[in-house]
Amino acid sequence: MERANTNFVLFCIALMCALFQSAAVFSQETAGQLLARINKLTPEKRREALAEKAKAEKEVTFYSSMSVAQMETLSKAFSNRYPFIKVNPYRSSGERAIAKVQTELQAKRNAADVINISAAQGAPMKAMGALDTYHSPQRESFPADYKDREGYFTSLYITPIVLGYNTTLVTRGEAPKNYDDLLSPKWKGEMLMDDEPYEWYGVLMRHLGREKGVQYMKRLAQQNLSMQRGRTNVAQMLVAGEGAIGITLSGNSALELKEKGAPLDWVALDPYFSQANMIMLARYAPHPHAAALFLDWSLSEEGQTIVTSFGRVVARNGIKQRFPELMQKKSRLVDMELMDPKVEKTLIKEFREIFIPTR
Repeated sequence: MERANTNFVLFCIALMCALFQSAAVFSQETAGQLLARINKLTPEKRREALAEKAKAEKEVTFYSSMSVAQMETLSKAFSNRYPFIKVNPYRSSGERAIAKVQTELQAKRNAADVINISAAQGAPMKAMGALDTYHSPQRESFPADYKDREGYFTSLYITPIVLGYNTTLVTRGEAPKNYDDLLSPKWKGEMLMDDEPYEWYGVLMRHLGREKGVQYMKRLAQQNLSMQRGRTNVAQMLVAGEGAIGITLSGNSALELKEKGAPLDWVALDPYFSQANMIMLARYAPHPHAAALFLDWSLSEEGQTIVTSFGRVVARNGIKQRFPELMQKKSRLVDMELMDPKVEKTLIKEFREIFIPTR
């Protein structure tokens, strides 16, 4: 009995220590606060300080919505530049990424150092306190539209949204020229769409106006759209002939498939808009200095050149684009108002009620 009591006391002491250590982590400075101090150093001393502390951290965890292959390429190139830092890539997209970050935050077991996801998905992460400010020196090379003033978001790449069509099923002359064309009876049951195109929905609703927009969306939903998870999946199904038209494709994916000889072509409908995928610092990054190096490098000329080699459009000044045709027509960037969590929540609710009603 005495031994049991002793073991119980030791267990309680160990548990209290673990809880104290967990609380201590969250009582310390955030990643943004630590890096703000280092940013006050001269450029040379700043680089030295980041490298020295990153060597001790040894790794950086990167959450991204890019494809696995692209994440691996980017991570390998970074590790070649900084061989003393191991990159731990984790791919996640859409609402699942938000849920994962929120779960980790609530459990106080934050794993992410750097997060790359769409601006609309980054907004709720910011609202829940999962992100921190970081004014990378590389931000100076980005136009104002592609970064926020506070320092939470900087564009890693841009995704122009286009309409794609299978060229074995649809000729260029038959392809829709505007959004009204999608309401034609001949396209009923022949169209695919990503099941989370909330920014597309918001941009089109704003363009059409509230009353006309709701009417249009309800008529489009009556076209028996095939709702699929992810724009890449939609593009692949389109190429396989499982649909004639893909309403919301990533421009880079469409052009890359076309370049490889797939029976796919594309049209930029009005309003032509782009979704900015941002790179962000996790507020409680376990490896803040390695995170800063990764962020700086990803936004540098070297990092952005690698990103555009994937076919991605990048916003950094002076970078040669792989698919310049996606930039020949000016696109409308999704603005911060649409990224407001309250606005986005309403858009998501409306979209799902119209296109994915619960049975």
